Amino acid sequence: MLELQLQRFAGEKTERATPQRRQEARREGQVARSSELTSALSLFALIAGLRVFGGHIWSGWVSVMKTDLGNAQRPDFTQIQLVGLVDGQIITFLKLLLPLLALAVFVGGIASFAQVGVLFVPKHVMPDLKRIDPISGFKRMFSLRSTVEAIKSILKLAVVGLVAYSVVRGAVGTIEQMYEVSITAYPRLVGDLIFRMAIEIAALMLVLGALDFFYQRYDFEKSIRMSKDDIKDEHKREEGDDQIKGRIRQRGRALATQRMMQEVEKADVVVTNPTHYAVAMVYDTSRALAPLVVAKGQDDMARRIRERAKEAKVALVENKPLAQALYRLVDIGDVIPEDLFQAVAEVLAYVYRLNNKAGR
Repeated sequence: MLELQLQRFAGEKTERATPQRRQEARREGQVARSSELTSALSLFALIAGLRVFGGHIWSGWVSVMKTDLGNAQRPDFTQIQLVGLVDGQIITFLKLLLPLLALAVFVGGIASFAQVGVLFVPKHVMPDLKRIDPISGFKRMFSLRSTVEAIKSILKLAVVGLVAYSVVRGAVGTIEQMYEVSITAYPRLVGDLIFRMAIEIAALMLVLGALDFFYQRYDFEKSIRMSKDDIKDEHKREEGDDQIKGRIRQRGRALATQRMMQEVEKADVVVTNPTHYAVAMVYDTSRALAPLVVAKGQDDMARRIRERAKEAKVALVENKPLAQALYRLVDIGDVIPEDLFQAVAEVLAYVYRLNNKAGR
């Protein structure tokens, strides 16, 4: 009975996601992101920009309206000119609003980047028939996420309503005084009232956005949780990958060693330590102007190089300082440095004399 319960809990997703699982989720576009927080920050930036550029926008709009209304009163004003006038007003109004819209888009982009960084998921751009599947859509309507979204929408409406009511109620005295002031003061009084209402709404929306961000983080962490079996399977896959990579590296080393041993057979001389180091050199002017190191090894590899040299009847010369210097300073396939030319030349001359005596 206890074993069955343990097996049951092993399948439940109770463990924090591993880094690999997080990377997979990110590739799928599954990240913790609050659109509410992004919208709230954009709204706040829009209101702040309106406070800064509002006077310029209003004066520009009033100037355009005066000019257009003056032109519209001309006796020769035609219907075609009226259409052009309206089009011009729309274009001018958009130009006046462009700094505000650019500020809101910029802040929204920064907010999104701060939450998820650079993220592009191509498959989300491609059309997906599952998104218009009525059965899937019906299931989404009654899911926990849709319930949360509905609650957020209701909270936003409640916030707007309560703030509007609070601001208007607090401004009753100001509204009553509007009967006693000049009509030219109306825009400023109404603008201040609207701005107070907007800034309070934006502040509360920021609070809701921050709460939504933490909820999205919680929901994201919950959605990518793994079971103990999932973690075990992931470890097995990683170990399998490591084993495959290890075998590939081992095979690569074996091929490199095989090629190096083939070069030993073509060497002119093998300089030894005599047991700890072995370095094989060849002097072929068609390959390089100076002797080349074609193989080198230490301990067991040095022993194998010596044995292969003996089999191929390559001369073995014991020279401890030269063998150590060649092993440390020269990589396989490189020419020897100038400061070793003299010592190597003496060794090669000695080998050539031996070969001449042997009749090779």
